Amino acid sequence: MDLRWRYPKKDPPLPVLPKKRCFHGGQGSGNEITSKKDRMADNTEYRVGAVGPSGSIIKEIIIQGVDFLVYMDEEDNIQWSTEPAYTDFHPQFGSIQNRVSFWESVCNKLFSKYDAYDYKCLLAEAYARIIDEKDLELSNDIIALTINRIEKNGKEILKQDYILSSFACTVVVMALIVAAIFNKRYLVLITNQDAFHVILTTLFGGVGAFVFATLRLRDYSPELAISKHIHRIDGALRVFYGMISGLIIAVGIKSNVVLGFISKVPNTIYLEVFLGIVAGASEVIIPNLIKQVEGKVNERTVAKEVRPAK
Repeated sequence: MDLRWRYPKKDPPLPVLPKKRCFHGGQGSGNEITSKKDRMADNTEYRVGAVGPSGSIIKEIIIQGVDFLVYMDEEDNIQWSTEPAYTDFHPQFGSIQNRVSFWESVCNKLFSKYDAYDYKCLLAEAYARIIDEKDLELSNDIIALTINRIEKNGKEILKQDYILSSFACTVVVMALIVAAIFNKRYLVLITNQDAFHVILTTLFGGVGAFVFATLRLRDYSPELAISKHIHRIDGALRVFYGMISGLIIAVGIKSNVVLGFISKVPNTIYLEVFLGIVAGASEVIIPNLIKQVEGKVNERTVAKEVRPAK
């Protein structure tokens, strides 16, 4: 039986691929090109719901011409495409492209998909103006207007994430305070009265830190290029730093390094807790305290060195 017709010696010639169009994919889009049968004769024939030049479904067309197309795809990414015949790019087109891509990525990090869509449409208009009309000034104005809106809303969102994270940590600290008070006898039994005071003062330092975060919220300046998670961690760490401040002031009091007169005051625990809150809320008490301790240590060291030998 002759099987040569099934296994020819020479491979069939490869088909000649058509010249590809120049296109740009937005954030998170694929790199595939639409198949030949899906391509339109020119970009004016594309409609909403059709497969665009980049291979994604067209959700909204920003602008289209015979040689170019700017649109939003089904994933809310900015897409643009030009035909090989379109070669008259503005000299500053690359600058516009970089700015649009950067702020598109910022929108993806800051806002929900629904809220980010309007900002992305404005950014896509910058593409439309630079591709269609070669109007660099108008494109920059559109981007500047969009950036202003993104910064205002984005900073408020990051501030909310920061303070909500601090509040959540403060709720945990308050729960620990209540638990410590209800279990005072057990804590004193396994440690001592001074250790219990240190624990309470430390926890109330976290409460003071939340007070500081709330009072300074207006002056808090978040970075838009940093993700929400970092700002949430920043809010949580603010409470943690406050607890460390409360711990330092409590240990300093108990060791008579600072404010030694407190031990002679009745109801010492209330004053210690108050100082723990103040230490957690202040940015200068602990640094100044550390400097004072360093100064005293240095004075004693110098005094020992200059003491005359007998």
